Amino acid sequence: MPRRPGAGWSRLPGREVRPPASARRPQHRARLLRGLLLALGFATSPVHADTEDDGGLWLAALGQGALGPATADGRGFRWWLDLHARWRDGAGDLDTTIIRPAAGFALTPRVTLLAGYAYVITHPASTGAAEEHRPWQQLTWTIPLETVTLASRTRLEQRFVETGSQAGWRLRQFVRVTRPLAARSYVTAYDEAFFELNDTGWGQRAGLRQNRAFAGLGWFIDAPRKTAVEVGYLNQWVDRPGDDGLNHILSINLFINR
Repeated sequence: MPRRPGAGWSRLPGREVRPPASARRPQHRARLLRGLLLALGFATSPVHADTEDDGGLWLAALGQGALGPATADGRGFRWWLDLHARWRDGAGDLDTTIIRPAAGFALTPRVTLLAGYAYVITHPASTGAAEEHRPWQQLTWTIPLETVTLASRTRLEQRFVETGSQAGWRLRQFVRVTRPLAARSYVTAYDEAFFELNDTGWGQRAGLRQNRAFAGLGWFIDAPRKTAVEVGYLNQWVDRPGDDGLNHILSINLFINR
């Protein structure tokens, strides 16, 4: 019997899915890729006709693991850390850096509750660097199906910025589908919607304000399949008072599961 992985979206993509039968040859993979790209294009269609396009590069390292031993039924304390560096203007200018640690508890091998803090530094083109502090809470779960794994992450954030004292509440809903291609490779796509829940004096406006959609390939770089590299295209739509932003991003991610 294969060892059961831990809980939530924080599991490495693709670990829980049984490899496809050898009879399911490249035509199945081609149909899956076409379907994912069609869904991605529909999900990322801008809400408004006028957009300002840009290119970028996003790098991320995401790690998680157990804090002490788990019980026989998979319950136990967990740690989480993700680090981000993002460039805009055709990857020429640094835009955002994020440090986001958390701790939580696995309710089952596939369901985890987490609470953490994010320290965010943005580098606007017209002003100096700005800091943001984000306490956050999160529920993650995974559902392995016959040929794919579905994963969900629901995150609630409280945003505090230097230009105002009011908390900006934001809900983020993330859904991912992953399918293995071979023993150590997989194809994946996700969508994440950002809903701002209140208006603030420093500029947050209630409503759907951002959407991110991704399609890419991943590779496990170790035999136990605890470390993976994922590369793909990320489409980011951002609602703005004037022209919306539509960013075309090369996204490179490192996942570490301990």
